[in-house]
Parts: sequence; structure tokens; C-alpha cells
Amino acid sequence: MRKKTNTLMWTCLMASTPLMAATTDNQSFYGYTGLINIPNAYVTDFGSLHTQYNNQLEYRADVVDGHNFTINTGVFEGLEVGGKIASNSMHNNMFHDREKGISEIRDLSFNAKYQLPFIPKNWFSLAVGAQDIGGAANNYKAYYAVATKRLGDFDLTLGAGTTDNLTNRLDGPFAGVQWHATNWLSITAEHDGEATSSGLKLHVPSKWLSNQLAISLAVNYYDHKQSEDDVYFGINFKYQLNKPEHKSFRPVKPAPQLLPQTTTHIEPIVPNTADSNSSGPKAPQLKNKPTLLKSKQVKHTATDSELEQTAMAFKAALLDDGFENIHVGYSLSSVHVIIENHVFNQNELDAIGLILGRLQAHFNYPGMDFNLVLQKLEIPQIQISGQLDDYRGFIQSGSAPNLAITNRVNIQHGGLTWVNFGSTNSPYYTPRLTLSPDIVKGVATELGVLDYSLALKAQLEVPIWQGGSINVTGTQGIATSDDFKDNKPFTRFRHKDGLTSLTYKQNWQLPYNIYNQTQIGYYYDFTDYLGFKHQSMWMSESGRHQVSAQLGYFDYQDFDGDKTIYNTSYQYNLSEYDISLSASVGKFFNKDSGYKLTSKFWFGDTSLDVYYLDTKGRFVGIGLTVPLTPRKDYATPYGVIKGKSNWRERIQTRVGESHNNVAFGLGKLPFDDTSIETELFNQSRLSESYIQHHLPRLREAYFKLN
Repeated sequence: MRKKTNTLMWTCLMASTPLMAATTDNQSFYGYTGLINIPNAYVTDFGSLHTQYNNQLEYRADVVDGHNFTINTGVFEGLEVGGKIASNSMHNNMFHDREKGISEIRDLSFNAKYQLPFIPKNWFSLAVGAQDIGGAANNYKAYYAVATKRLGDFDLTLGAGTTDNLTNRLDGPFAGVQWHATNWLSITAEHDGEATSSGLKLHVPSKWLSNQLAISLAVNYYDHKQSEDDVYFGINFKYQLNKPEHKSFRPVKPAPQLLPQTTTHIEPIVPNTADSNSSGPKAPQLKNKPTLLKSKQVKHTATDSELEQTAMAFKAALLDDGFENIHVGYSLSSVHVIIENHVFNQNELDAIGLILGRLQAHFNYPGMDFNLVLQKLEIPQIQISGQLDDYRGFIQSGSAPNLAITNRVNIQHGGLTWVNFGSTNSPYYTPRLTLSPDIVKGVATELGVLDYSLALKAQLEVPIWQGGSINVTGTQGIATSDDFKDNKPFTRFRHKDGLTSLTYKQNWQLPYNIYNQTQIGYYYDFTDYLGFKHQSMWMSESGRHQVSAQLGYFDYQDFDGDKTIYNTSYQYNLSEYDISLSASVGKFFNKDSGYKLTSKFWFGDTSLDVYYLDTKGRFVGIGLTVPLTPRKDYATPYGVIKGKSNWRERIQTRVGESHNNVAFGLGKLPFDDTSIETELFNQSRLSESYIQHHLPRLREAYFKLN
């Protein structure tokens, strides 16, 4: 007897009309965009994340009731990547079942599809794709090319493929038609190269959901030669990762090296109306490279007393916002701000946008320049200079300002009057508590579809002097699956309750844009260690290039032995596309040596990374990093309470091998949560290149957070 279970399939609403939306971003039962069984030539919309569950399982040459979990996302225009877990059962131990003569499948695979560009949309769409890329078992490996043509409310799909799948799906020609009867109903009929099927997709009205969420249901009648005809069901979810205010636009040239602002002036530049973004909402127009001149003309008649009162009111507003270590200095021609942000941790552009927005609102005097220096425990991060009139125009009309941005900070104190004799709201001995979930998991193993140890992780940082802080980390177990409990296969990997690290951390800056971080103290990973880790990082002035080196030594406390790590990495940041490419090589914490290649795609403050790891085995994986904290964290007189700004989870599978044995902890570096990139450079996003390509975020932050 075959039992009927539910399966997941969903579609996306992202085009210009509800009907169009229901036609171009549908997810099939196999994880790629398509009808129900076959792919079409459309791809997942940029920034869309699809998750799906369905019960239509291909098992050997048969189609049976089972479990499919899929994830799929559009990493940039024209390219989607995803993965699928397929299993007969959720919790059965396959080792025990094999002893009883019961055969099952539990498979993790990856897929990708690329829509070929340069074909006019009114002709047809053409795409190529692959399923079960490079996996160890290759139960579902397939390659295909497919074309789709829109005719009124119908999508006609024709393609051809080759496969190792015993069901012969996508083996040879395949075809299908999808009728979008209404904006909430689609009807499909298809032949997948071996069998026919027909189905329905029902889309939950968007007015019932949030703007970033879509849900749909699917039902499929499958007529397969090797199987009893059956009906399969599904439910599907889509979440839009990127937001309209996070769109990028055309870059400007690198800003020049800053000169002392008390004797320099930024000349206004006439906008270049040819530089604009044709897609999406109208983006601010960018101007030419800022020019710093040695002339100064004061265009206002404010007295020194009036400027002082304005500066005091401005500083009070920043204190109310929760900023720390605030210095405000002014002259008749310029205003300087040196400040630290410890409350806007999701993205430091929110802090910059709020500070500059308040600055232009308070100092509403014609002809004044500004200079903003952002620091972290008095370690300079970035410097932004410009004209207040110019920036005020940006706030009021959206026309892009001329900003000189550099991470080669040059703080000038001469010729300025400083409010209240320097800083206010010291960051030192003010605790920062970060709370987040922490998961150790086994995905699609012989023991179960998902085994896990879930804990609450608390990280307490207490700054004590310039660049230095005491850091304490602990975990408390919340829940575990059976296989992580006592005397079970994954017991050793279960979270430890209590203290997991106690370290002293020191950041400092060297000339030529080199930053250093050293951590020394106690560290727990299956056993106790005393050790240290040192990281040095260089970032180019524009933020494009980034080089990092790490070295560490850890001495076992429970027995005689030690571990040494060393790692070198290079990262190239394509800020205009919200993409970074990186490569690292070295010896990792669990004595595995090798290299890792990563492509990271940003959608606002969420990122998706696809990586290849070659150490004690070869792996491909997908990681999702999300901020588990609001845009502004909770600040009290006694400290800051926040969530983790870069909480990351991943799934990976072996490739190029005949087995898919479970491997925990490969490619790991200790203290990775407190790297220079995370602490000082906003996850490698605090740079001239990134800011110039995300200027709308500055304006939006001021209006949203003011």
C-alpha cells in the first residue's frame, strides 16, 4: 500500500502584474523553476528565496510517496542555484534497515540553471541547467536545455536532456504547457521524457500576506509506467531577501586623499545627467569625482555663539540615538564629527545615514563643509567628507552628493572649537551582550533527514581601553534530536553547557591600511585549550581588494598536544553587484589542510554564499547569513543587548567521491565570530566602493530611523 503525504511546491509574484508574476517564477517539485516535473526557461527572480516540501519521490525506477525538501534562490539576474534533500523516511536509521533487508534512499544534491542573455523577451527564453551537480551518489544527475515561449496566458515549454535517473525523467525530449487561468490558479500538462502528468497550482492572494512573502499549493497527478498512478501534493514558500531601498546604482570614481578640511573646500560639481539607473525606481544621479580646492568662502552670517548652540543640540541628538565617544568640533566654515557606533549593528550604513542626516538638519548654514570619522574603540574605520549644502540636496531631492570617502583616516583638530571639551558617553566598561541560536547538525545522513543540537549562545564583550576588550562566550543547550543524546552516534558533537571561551582581544591599526587583531585565552572545542590567534588584514582604499592572514597556536589542557593554524585569504568585492569572490588556503583548526573558494551574494543585509572546500575531502555547499537583530539594537545605561548581525547556517555535501560520509568541523577557524572584517569593516562593507553604490540606504536610514 502506498500512503499519500503532502508535498511542497510554490510560485512567486514579482513581475509587473499579478498574472505575469504567477508565470515566471514557479518552482517545480524538483527544486528548479518549471512546471511540476520539468524545468522551463525561466529562472528564480534575483533575491528570491524559495523553500519547498513535496512527497513525490523518485526511488530507483519508481515514483513513490516520500519526502523532498528543496531550496532555490536567484543569486543574480539570470542565475539560480539550489539544493534538494530526498528521502523515503524522516528518522529511520538506514544502517539498521539494511540489516533487516530494507532499502532506502536519503540524498542531498545541488542544482543550477542559467538563462541565456541577449535573446529578446518577445521571442522566447532559453536556459541550460544541471541537477545533482558533482554529488557522491548522483542519484538524480541530469543536464538539460530548455526554451519557453509566452503566448497570451499560456507558457509553452520544449526541451531536451540527458540523465542517469532510473525513472528516465529528462532523458531525451520533454515538453509542457502551463495555462495561467487567473492570478491565483495555474493548470499544467507535461511529458517529462518518460511519463505524463497534469496538475494545478493555487497561489495565496498577496493581499493576505506581507509584501516579502508568497505561498502557493500544488497538486499533481503522475502517470508513470513503473508506478501506480497517484496524486501528490505540495506547499511552497517564497521570501524576498532584497528590499527596494537596498538597490545599488552606478558607481563613482574613487575619492581623492583627504586634505585638512579647515583649509580646503569641496567645489560643487554639476550633475552628469547621462549617469542614471534605468531599472527599478529612479535612482539618484551621480556626479563626477569630487575636487578639493584650497579656497574657502563662508556664505552664512551665523555667530560663534549660534554655532555653539547648534553643535550642542546636534551632539545631544546623537547621544539620544545611543552613539558613544562623540566629539563635535566646528569653525565658521566646517563641522567635524568623530563618533563610535555600537547600536546600529545590522549595517553601519544606518549609523552613517542617521549621523549625516542629523548633521545637515542641524547645521543649516550655507557654504559649510563636514568631516565625519567613524571609529570602534578609538580605532579609525572610515572618513567621509563633503558639503552640507550638497548633502542636504541629497536628503531633500535624492540627487547623489559628492562625497570624499577613505579608510585612510586623517583626523584634524586645529582651528576648531570642540563642544564640551571633547567626547561624551564613553564606550569603556560598557558591556555588549549578543544573544543568538547555535546549531550543530547532520543533514540527510543515514541516521535521519535532520539531526541537531540546538543551544542559546551568549557573547559578552567588555571594552577596557583603546582597541582592547574582555570577551566571554557561553552556551546553554535547548533541544537535541535523538542521535545527539547520551550514548548516541552524535553525542560527542552536542553543545557543552557553560563557558566556551574567555579571551582578551586587542585591535590596532598600522600604516598603509593594515589592521591587526590578537586574541589570547581559553577556548573550548570538544576539549579545553589555551592559545592565541592573530589576524592581519589589508584593504585597498576603494574597498575592492582585501588580503588577510591568520596564525594561531592552541595547547590542549586535558592531555599533551597542541594545534597550529595558519591561513591566507584574498577577497575581491564587486560592490556594484553586491558580490564578493574569495579564496583561502592554509591549515585549519581540526588539522585539515587545503583551500576554500567562495562566492558571496548580498541581498540587503542578508547574504547567500556558494563554496567549494577541499581539505580532508571535497565538498560543495550553500550558506545563508541573516541578521538576527533589529536595525537599531537595545541600548541601556548599563550596556547594549543585541542579536547576532551575521548568523550563518549552511548545508554541504561531498563531491567527486564514492561515499558521502559525515564530516564535522572541516575548514574551521577559531574565533571566527570576532574577525577584523566583522568588527571593524561591517562584514567587508565599510568602504568607499560599497558606500558609493548604496547611497540610497543612507537617505532611507535617516527617514526611517530619525
